[in-house]
Amino acid sequence: MDKLTALQVFQAIVDAGSFVGAAQRLDMSSAMVSKQLAALEQHLGCRLIQRTTRRMTLTEAGQDYSRRIGPILAQLEEADAQAQQQSVSVHGKLRMSAPLSFGMRFLGSWMAQLHTSHPQLEIELVLSDEQVDLVEAGFDLALRISTQPLPGQLVARPLGEIAMVLCAAPAYLARHGTPRTLAELAGHACLRYSLQQTQQFWQFGSGQTLYQQAVHGPLLANNGDVLVNAAIAGMGIAYQPDFLLADALADGRLQRITLDVSTLAAQVYAVYPARRYLPQKVQLTLALLQTMLTSATMT
Repeated sequence: MDKLTALQVFQAIVDAGSFVGAAQRLDMSSAMVSKQLAALEQHLGCRLIQRTTRRMTLTEAGQDYSRRIGPILAQLEEADAQAQQQSVSVHGKLRMSAPLSFGMRFLGSWMAQLHTSHPQLEIELVLSDEQVDLVEAGFDLALRISTQPLPGQLVARPLGEIAMVLCAAPAYLARHGTPRTLAELAGHACLRYSLQQTQQFWQFGSGQTLYQQAVHGPLLANNGDVLVNAAIAGMGIAYQPDFLLADALADGRLQRITLDVSTLAAQVYAVYPARRYLPQKVQLTLALLQTMLTSATMT
């Protein structure tokens, strides 16, 4: 078994959602796709995909395996493409989507650095908290921030983590008390983000140990800055990325809340539509974003 080929076949099945789709992407027969997957499963000693005549689903082992090897395969292909295109001039237009509040704080200066290095590249940056359809809208790349693995068939490359913080205004806590346990949080006014996968639940914990708590409150909004400002005004408790809260926590307008469980870390993902033949303009932007997120203090 050629392990690299087998890994590429498995990930192509996951990305395409079918054996036929994977075969078309890889320009090989469906029989060869099945043979490569069977060899990989035999090598690992576990089933990665449950398949019937009507449908296929990833097993738990398959989901975990795909989550781990996906970024590795993406980086290998990007390294190959970059090595092959070293002499190619970077030009044209790069269309990129990113979350509004994150983009306003960081992406202007980061895109300026990209332009300084590659002045022939025209950058169109669209800031929105909505998760746009990259292919339909014609985007080369998007940044997304989530505490959950991203659904869908796009390539999602992790770039870095951002801590989540639970907090409220001192005036709110003086009136309603400070929750100390996860269960006590249920009795408080919680300011919720409408674009997360589960609006009615907040998750806490780390690794394989996760807890969730049903929450309720007077405000549901699709932008984190709005929720932070409402929390500062004493409307309720916010659970937001620390880069949105840093100033208000530093000057005392908000107070950090510590429960009997840890808060989550949000992952910053670079999302793009295709894994093969990634344009050099996208490769360079990914490399820049990885460097900036690694070196930046997000607060």
